[in-house]
Amino acid sequence: MTDSGPDDRRVLYLLRYYPTLTETFVYREMALLADRGWCLTVGTLGARRDGALQADLPPVRVVRPPGWVRILCDLAPVLRRRAFWSVLWWLWQGRRLGRALEALWMARLVGGFPRVHVHFAGEAGEWARAGRVLFGTRYSVMVHAVDLFKPRPGLGDVLALADAVLTPTRHNAALLLRDHGVEARIVPYAIPRWTGRRPEPDRQPLVVIAVARWRPKKGLDRLVDAVETLDRPVRLLLVSDAPAGLASARVFPLGLQPPGEVRRLLAEAGLFALPCRQAEDGDMDALPVALLEALSAGLPVLATRVSGIPEVVDASVGWLVPPDDPDALRDALREAADRPEERRARGARGPARLVERGCVPGAQADVLEKAWEEGW
Repeated sequence: MTDSGPDDRRVLYLLRYYPTLTETFVYREMALLADRGWCLTVGTLGARRDGALQADLPPVRVVRPPGWVRILCDLAPVLRRRAFWSVLWWLWQGRRLGRALEALWMARLVGGFPRVHVHFAGEAGEWARAGRVLFGTRYSVMVHAVDLFKPRPGLGDVLALADAVLTPTRHNAALLLRDHGVEARIVPYAIPRWTGRRPEPDRQPLVVIAVARWRPKKGLDRLVDAVETLDRPVRLLLVSDAPAGLASARVFPLGLQPPGEVRRLLAEAGLFALPCRQAEDGDMDALPVALLEALSAGLPVLATRVSGIPEVVDASVGWLVPPDDPDALRDALREAADRPEERRARGARGPARLVERGCVPGAQADVLEKAWEEGW
């Protein structure tokens, strides 16, 4: 739990938030690396309130910017560098000065590590780039979704100086090559093998579960409407920060839940549904980890043809419908409700599909270590 150790085994993870409830895929990767002897430190500016629910945290040291006096004193040795002021100006564009100075303090922290890794090529990616310019510290970056589909102005600069760019889907990799000329390594998410009780597909009425934040790109509003208007008995467990006012005889908003409770709820359901779409601001999911965890549990999934989702989901493991198509969504729900034997068959194929796509324990860490081995 320290950042000390042989130089070639020390890694600084830069994360915008730590902890948060919805980035378990990052924490699994860090836990795997720690088990393999890497000495990890997390550098972050803030935490989300829902981070208190996150029980699956890795054994790492966490560093946050200190008070302003300490920040200014620590930055004093680099104030005379011309690069310092150019990087400050780059960070300052559209931001508060205070946040830019915090970012530069984080860049100074980067300078003390031989290797830096970033998840999401947004603000944390900008800190890594600042560290590269000021201190020559090399970094790798994992591009996920919002950072690619709703990018910050500095995305191209962050990608250009990265020593390795990684991403979870072929769809993302194609966009990175087309729009930024970057060849990204595809890193399948590491999904643990299911160890709990398997779902009961024959339960009536059909219990549908959705696990996601209440964001336009998740399409949960469409799912609620489809469930409420379906001409079949069905119940929706909504594990989300959705408005409590959505509660009805069919819809049960449960709030955000810790990972252990999500696993218990998956075992109570007969279908996982997440009708993702591209939001008006361009944001969309790449490949929701909650969907992959449902496949691991043996649940059939109902999803949409968005981004990288069709790379994993098809008719053999669930139902795939066009985004923002209420009729198609209701038709798929109706078919799932009417055919419990098909739900059972498609759900049973889920774990094997994850193995086929490489979404297995150790996958993320394996590819990341290879990138470091070849790039450093």
